Amino acid sequence: FVLVIVLPDVKLFPLYQRAMDWKRRRTLPTNQVKRVAIVGGTHGNESNGVHLAKHFLRNPALIKRSSFETEVLLSNTAAIKQNTRYVEEDLNRCYLLEDLTDEKKASNLERKRAREVSDLLGPKSSPEPRCDLIIDLHNTTAATGVALMMAPDDEFSHELGQHLMTLDETVRVVDWNDQKDWPLCPSIGRSGITFEVGPCPWGCIEPASFQQSLRLVLALLDYVDTHNGLVASGSGKKTEVTMPVYRAIGVSIDYPRGDDGELTGHLHPEVQGKDFRELNDGDNLFMTFDGQTRKFDRKAHKVDDSHKSIYALFVNEAAYYEKKIALILVTRFEKSFSKLA
Repeated sequence: FVLVIVLPDVKLFPLYQRAMDWKRRRTLPTNQVKRVAIVGGTHGNESNGVHLAKHFLRNPALIKRSSFETEVLLSNTAAIKQNTRYVEEDLNRCYLLEDLTDEKKASNLERKRAREVSDLLGPKSSPEPRCDLIIDLHNTTAATGVALMMAPDDEFSHELGQHLMTLDETVRVVDWNDQKDWPLCPSIGRSGITFEVGPCPWGCIEPASFQQSLRLVLALLDYVDTHNGLVASGSGKKTEVTMPVYRAIGVSIDYPRGDDGELTGHLHPEVQGKDFRELNDGDNLFMTFDGQTRKFDRKAHKVDDSHKSIYALFVNEAAYYEKKIALILVTRFEKSFSKLA
């Protein structure tokens, strides 16, 4: 069964009163998945994700699976119409529970839209949200390949990521920061993945990435269907797997700037396009406009000594210029968990 949803323009929903309980909410690897939501247009100018969602809307048979329902949702429709990332505020920073429940923070279009999305897919405050799994389609101008981003404790999403890694060597799994809540759309559901693909320019479709995303999303749905079959039949056996995972360490680095705040340099050419490249002390990181090289220094960038190896991510992401972020730092570790097989 496929349920298609297109959000109405603007509508406020009742305030949510209950606190988060992530452990209770999670889609456990031994449970059946009943409803999956595919979301496009959280950022209106990330055209691969927007048009992939529209493709599913026009061709619902593609995402129909016998063991669960699939919904397709176009989220920031106003930004999609304007072919811009957002209209007033980044929608993908509006999903903290405390913001969704604070009437004073429903003052602009994206804040109101976040409440609509939460009500349709969750609500986020509920220990039993409607959607067991949310796949939020994104594109980045950075050369990330396919970066599947998720909560550190979301084992089912890691299981899905591990499966897709066996199908495509460009797939990597990245954990969000380890914190109490996240302002991101996938956090509305029991489990959720930010399906980030790059490099893709704003406002147009990058053909190879579009087809790659299509294949992987359909493969993900097939896997969920197979998982449900194993749960229903009781034939699945728990198997331990280990996978490499990147995790944000809460450190971002800005471009070189003058006292007036204006840019005085750019990323070093050796770093451009090198997402997931390991960074070591002394590596070239920036180059000033007059050709001087700035080196990477763990101490200067406040990297804790507990992180033995660190890597660059979202290198020169266009949307992050306004956030004064040239790149963020992640670490890498091996994650073990059990899945049905």
